Amino acid sequence: MLLLFDIYHISFHSGYYLLNNAVTRTIAKYLSPEYLILGAEVLGILIAIVVTAIYVYLFYKKRNFFYTERVRNLLEPMISHIIMEESMDTIQIPQKMSRILNHPVARQYIVDELIRCKKNFSGFVAQQVIILYERMELKKYSLQKVADKTSWHVKAQGIQELYMMDQHDALKMIYRNTNSKNEFVRMEAQTGVIHLTGFPGLRFLDVISYPMTEWQQLKLLEQLRLYPEKQDISDKIPKWLQSKNNTVVVFALKLVDEYQLFSVRKYVINCLVHPAYQVRSQALKTMIRVEDETTPVVLLGYFNKESLSDQVFILDALRAIATEREAGFLQKLLDHENDMIKLKAAIVLAACSAKGLDILEKRGAEQPEPYYRIYRHVKTVK
Repeated sequence: MLLLFDIYHISFHSGYYLLNNAVTRTIAKYLSPEYLILGAEVLGILIAIVVTAIYVYLFYKKRNFFYTERVRNLLEPMISHIIMEESMDTIQIPQKMSRILNHPVARQYIVDELIRCKKNFSGFVAQQVIILYERMELKKYSLQKVADKTSWHVKAQGIQELYMMDQHDALKMIYRNTNSKNEFVRMEAQTGVIHLTGFPGLRFLDVISYPMTEWQQLKLLEQLRLYPEKQDISDKIPKWLQSKNNTVVVFALKLVDEYQLFSVRKYVINCLVHPAYQVRSQALKTMIRVEDETTPVVLLGYFNKESLSDQVFILDALRAIATEREAGFLQKLLDHENDMIKLKAAIVLAACSAKGLDILEKRGAEQPEPYYRIYRHVKTVK
């Protein structure tokens, strides 16, 4: 055993010695003057590349800055005349401007400035901004962007420029992109169609197959609010509520909610059994917004099929609309396994039934935990 230990000890130290020597030789090799000079040369080349790249970047930034400054000096007087409500017929476009428009950076600067001006003004001034956009032949560049098949961001930018400048003759081109495979392109196209046509623009809901994000739905609702004259879309809602695209169904329910379309309540009720949870959840919210005397019965009829969060939502809504008819169902919910449901049901029961508090007091006496605490809480909030 000692012999084996000695052999192992000698082998270990020999291996360690050999490894240490190998590491030492490798370090010495790379710290030799030749390798140090090579490293310095590589580092110098890398520094030169970085400095050159920074110089080129700053050069282009400076050149673009001077381009945009020249454009700004030419554009500002024209915009000032427009703001002073002078007609474009009296404004001459400088010849220098025509040459500058050949530069894409300067051209984009002009378009962005005109869009900003159009957003800030309305009426005569906005119309004159549009005329200036057309007289400078900027529309053709926006159309070229929409026709771009390689860069989605260029296409989306072109769509935005056309609808912001109220180019109604480009509506067909914009509409074709409402079902684009690229999310940002179709978002801009859908917004553009609504911007140009208002409620009739919602016809893209008939054809889109890609999902609509929550942000896009909010954006479209906000866009529709810009039209003070509300158009009746009740005849379109049933078709959208039967769409295979669940997000279209959700958006249609939000339209019912937003514009209080009571005439389509029966179609909303059908959505309470939709296979998609997001549709059922929105249908509940919409039902509350278009409620009538039958709403409490309908909601409680679907109560046991819903998730816990939606059950809580139903009970919160029932606090304001429940009647004595729902008291029996609410009493049964006092035996629910979830304490939150028990508490919410107790609050609604006390609000809708003249005997609600007495029922809770009796339950509290029979079974103090948790019903006495629930009774005390309900008594304070009633």
